[in-house]
Amino acid sequence: VEKEIMPHTHEWDEKKSLPLELYRKTYEAGILPGVVGSPWAGGMGAQLDVKGPKDFDYFHELIILDEFGRCGSGGVLWGLLEGVHIGLPPVLNFGSDDLRKRCGLRVLRGEATICLCITEPYAGSDVANIRCTAKKSPCGKFYVVDGEKKWITNGVWADYFTVAVRTGGAGMGGISLLLIEKTMPGVQCRRMNCMGVWASGTSFITFENVKVPVGNLIGAENNGF
Repeated sequence: VEKEIMPHTHEWDEKKSLPLELYRKTYEAGILPGVVGSPWAGGMGAQLDVKGPKDFDYFHELIILDEFGRCGSGGVLWGLLEGVHIGLPPVLNFGSDDLRKRCGLRVLRGEATICLCITEPYAGSDVANIRCTAKKSPCGKFYVVDGEKKWITNGVWADYFTVAVRTGGAGMGGISLLLIEKTMPGVQCRRMNCMGVWASGTSFITFENVKVPVGNLIGAENNGF
């Protein structure tokens, strides 16, 4: 924090972005795998070169976040850790082995970034009534996603999106989680000019006819809530 972050906090806030190599440095310092809950690295620690402290638990994670708060910028703190902190645990805890390895390991190593996409222009705290839809294609191999997400931390530079979508009926029982990748056609991210937390990459995201393989479903269909 004192060597790599605090001297640059003001600069990054003014630029409204972070150098992406900072994620790799945070991994090499043994920090990035420590913000996805317990156990260390969401159970993927054996596949990482960087090892966690003995008996790692949520109190250790609290210490990491508290120490990073000393940088004095909510935007820098959110920009570096928050997308991983809230976007990756669903993949690690409920995703398939393929998603855990293909996405999870890359994010834990600082080789890629991720964000959580739940809030919409018309559904913030009212998560049960989100409108972003994911409909099965006639061939059954894809979900076709259409909708909007707003105020998404890290979205503008994320490689992966953990997205709440409506696959079923009304209410919480019709919501699923999908892992959408930025390279999929139909994904558009726009930076939002907020009053603060500039370096957090807060974004407005549009999904238009995005074909997502059914293997990118996180957990069970209609059980995302």
